[in-house]
Amino acid sequence: MATETRTSDILFALQNEQGNACVSVIVPTHRTSPDRRADRLVLTKAIKKAGQLLKAEYSADLSALLMNKLDKLFQQIDFDHNDDGLGLYVSKNIQLIVSFPFPVKEKVVAGDSFQIRDVLYKENYSEPYYVLLLAENSAQLYHGSWTELEEIKDKNFPMEYEEEYSYDPPGRNMSFSGQFHIKSLEKDKSKLKTTRYKKFFQNVDKLLNGFLVNDEPLIIVGADRLSALFESVSTHEKNIARKITGSYGSLSLKQLSDLVSMVIFGHLQYKRAELIEEFIRKYGQGLATSGIQDVWSTAMEGKAFKLLVEKDYHKQGFLDESRYHLSLRPPQKPHTVLTDAVDDLIELVLKKDGKVFFVDNESLKDYQRIALITRY
Repeated sequence: MATETRTSDILFALQNEQGNACVSVIVPTHRTSPDRRADRLVLTKAIKKAGQLLKAEYSADLSALLMNKLDKLFQQIDFDHNDDGLGLYVSKNIQLIVSFPFPVKEKVVAGDSFQIRDVLYKENYSEPYYVLLLAENSAQLYHGSWTELEEIKDKNFPMEYEEEYSYDPPGRNMSFSGQFHIKSLEKDKSKLKTTRYKKFFQNVDKLLNGFLVNDEPLIIVGADRLSALFESVSTHEKNIARKITGSYGSLSLKQLSDLVSMVIFGHLQYKRAELIEEFIRKYGQGLATSGIQDVWSTAMEGKAFKLLVEKDYHKQGFLDESRYHLSLRPPQKPHTVLTDAVDDLIELVLKKDGKVFFVDNESLKDYQRIALITRY
């Protein structure tokens, strides 16, 4: 695997590469000049640091193999088109580059598992969505994930609206009654046009059945009149997450993506707020817990359902021999040191088929920055 693929597939591959020498090199990058001029040097230094870690912990042959993989990935990078962050992941079986459309902190780690938090955060906000662009003479459909947008072009989309109504207006020498007749015809034409638009949008809505199969959110972009007509006939009201009102038919794909990305991010932030409200309700019912120590014990019991973690929450921890009890101070008995117990907890929850969601910093400050909704 040498090129980036779907985030969910990347996460699955990284999660399942356990027990081998796993190298994670994550650095912040820049989208524009002159800041991005330093990106190459920053990554070069990070890879050099990874080499030092490998030499200290692993055999010369394995270190050379993994460094060769990192160098090959480095050669593939187009530093003129960076996002906000970049991750290089290598092991005997893995060779991956991941771009991050959000700020990241530098991490260089060599251990028995990968640093997956940033990839998981990207996957959290890479939920698929659709954009329906309504214009006077067409309906275009786009598939989106985070800031990436791709137009769907198949036998149905884009769908063209054809105006079939025609009439011969009366001559100029018509009497007053003729003027009344013109107004009547114009009124009839308007009604007929509305009826035909509704029929057109009903056909569009029916075709959406083949795309909105997993309740993906739908963003409607178009003039208010057209959006209202579509909504009046749509059977997908529950999927409509947001509406962007205006005439945007002339936008480029990049411009449309920029327009939509903040809207969908706001929608996903709203969904995170709903999760926090769900946690608070469950907490009052005795079906939730908080604080990393209690959450760890509960997760070890297999009760973890939905884990909520503040984006930048990190905590060192210490595990006893049973691994059921997490301490925040070194115990007197034999123990294992967890450099970041939050990352280990995230992996534990995922292994036990739980779900992990990142929320804004300080949003769980009353619950020690980490919360868990339990299965029972």
